[in-house]
Amino acid sequence: MTEEVKFSPEQQAFVDKLVGDARVKAREKADADNMARAAKDKEVADQAALVAQQQWKTLAEQREVRVKTLEPLEKQVEAYDELIKGMLKDAVEGLGDAAKTAVDGLPKSMTAIEKLNWLGKNQGLFQAAGASSGVGTPGRPGRTATDQKKPTELCRFPLRL
Repeated sequence: MTEEVKFSPEQQAFVDKLVGDARVKAREKADADNMARAAKDKEVADQAALVAQQQWKTLAEQREVRVKTLEPLEKQVEAYDELIKGMLKDAVEGLGDAAKTAVDGLPKSMTAIEKLNWLGKNQGLFQAAGASSGVGTPGRPGRTATDQKKPTELCRFPLRL
């Protein structure tokens, strides 16, 4: 067992003052450490944000260069699309009303080049069977009007752009 130590009121006030000062100093040190840690964490987060922002800036610059290189190609693509649509229109007119009806009945999701390829594969459907009067292109031997190809299959119809 421990003996009970008795301090005089002056001694007890001095001990209380020492303990209180130690607690205040420890609290101030802990607060300073927390503030330093928070400042360091904020600095690290700011650096990470700057790095991320720099990456976005770099990515944005790369995309801007890519857009500038693709803008002239957009005009070419539009011109080629108009050319293909013209070729499709000419091919349909050359084959008659049945071809126009058939092309109009194709799915809207098909592009003009897919329709032109389909028309090239199924051209025999719209020509008169057995027409050997010497006018026009003779039909392929062994091909009947029921030899229709699927609209999604590509033909070997040469396109020169």
